[in-house]
Amino acid sequence: MASQQVMSRLRWNHFRCLEPRSFADAARNLQMKFLNGRFGALIEHVTAADLQSPELGQMLRRTWLQAGLLVIRGLDLSPDDFASISRHFGVLGPVPAGREHAKLGPGGCILRIGNVRDQTGKLISQPSSTKENVLLDGSSQYRPAERLPVWHTDGTFKETPEAGTALYCRQAPEEGGATCFADAASAWEGLAFDQQRHLLKLDCICSLAHHDAKLRKRNPDYPMLTEEERKRNPPRRVPLSLQHPETGRRAIYGINSSTCFVVEKGQEVEPEKLERHELSGEEDDSVSILQELLVHVTAPKYTVSWCPW
Repeated sequence: MASQQVMSRLRWNHFRCLEPRSFADAARNLQMKFLNGRFGALIEHVTAADLQSPELGQMLRRTWLQAGLLVIRGLDLSPDDFASISRHFGVLGPVPAGREHAKLGPGGCILRIGNVRDQTGKLISQPSSTKENVLLDGSSQYRPAERLPVWHTDGTFKETPEAGTALYCRQAPEEGGATCFADAASAWEGLAFDQQRHLLKLDCICSLAHHDAKLRKRNPDYPMLTEEERKRNPPRRVPLSLQHPETGRRAIYGINSSTCFVVEKGQEVEPEKLERHELSGEEDDSVSILQELLVHVTAPKYTVSWCPW
């Protein structure tokens, strides 16, 4: 689960070419430390060339499964490099509908996030969900009254959601720019048994159209789906708690700006009501349970706030 305070500007300029070291040399020089307890691992003293190694990629994937978050410093990547390294962790999924203007990299598999425009002033990046400075006194814990920071689990509105997300910062603002991550598995384990039992009975209904309509209210530059794109991307139903297929750990899931209803498993929502919430960006009252959960999930003991500078 992640929250971005100020989306970083992404640009692809010139790149250095380095000769790869052997896996043994790269692994010997690599340094790692955990960032918050056992959540988040900072990796240092590796190069972009080192990261092309399948053996090093396998090692980093195992570390990612253990720590839930990897941070790798000091890389200079081309879009092709970024895509190649990301493939160590799994098959690259498609960029969501309505973002064609912000695609780059091989096959358009990378989404450029920020405020970058072309020479005509046309936006060629995906803007932030908010232009506000959302961290209060450095804290990333969710504030229900303000509904900030905008925390989310990526891709819950997709037919096949991501197992993870890779982010690469090309240019950061002089202040802000923090990306905040929450350990949703440890947060699940920190819930009382009765609360876990209740949440296991619930599903989230997630709609990309609802997501974009909601965020458009905060940021007028945010793109909206066409009617045809909306038909190709119907609402998806996902569990509020999900078990990881490899680690076996269960985590809080389904928290996304696309979530417009929280319902009991098997409960249906009237199509007219669902469409109304999709188009308006307004949430059903049932979603309030997620706001209560977010205060717990984003407590300092479960979070890492990472600044690129």
